[in-house]
Amino acid sequence: MTEPTGWLFEGSNLPLRGNPNDDRLKRRHRKALQGSRELEMGRAAEHLVCADLLLDGWAAYPTAQGMPYDLIVDIGHRLIRLQVKSTFYPKNPQPNSRANPAYIFHIRRAGRGGWRVYRENEFDAYALVALDRRLIAYYAAIELPKQCAVIRVPGLRYGGGPATDRQFVSATFHRLLDVLQHRSIVNNAPAAE
Repeated sequence: MTEPTGWLFEGSNLPLRGNPNDDRLKRRHRKALQGSRELEMGRAAEHLVCADLLLDGWAAYPTAQGMPYDLIVDIGHRLIRLQVKSTFYPKNPQPNSRANPAYIFHIRRAGRGGWRVYRENEFDAYALVALDRRLIAYYAAIELPKQCAVIRVPGLRYGGGPATDRQFVSATFHRLLDVLQHRSIVNNAPAAE
């Protein structure tokens, strides 16, 4: 799998401040570019999800930087808070084996380098984006209780198992709404006497 190209800016075209032969400056510059690239790809994923929802007829709005969720979706009677997570390409979940690659999303941490852990009820759902194929999977936060979510690569054959049964084709926004509706009915049901 090759790295995507055509970024908004290329690292070799940005000027270095100070002595261009200083190795510390070059390392700092590369690290800043990597952070900028991650932020840029995160924004691309947010815009891709927003466009998907808008084209499907939903009112979707990006939120301000620093919020615990990335998008708000107005479904008429309720606002859905979406946290967008993205990955560039599939990875082998077990590098020492011949396992098929899968899209792996680290979903429980926020911020650059994962310095903050999400609290319960900070958002309602995840939008998981595979940037290389521009695929989106929608899952309720309660459906993904672990640190990572793994989604199959479309077209590859996999063995069975509960950890790899998630697929992009079945994880639609309409399915997410059904899950959230069921959760709302269960949580708002009167207690048995």
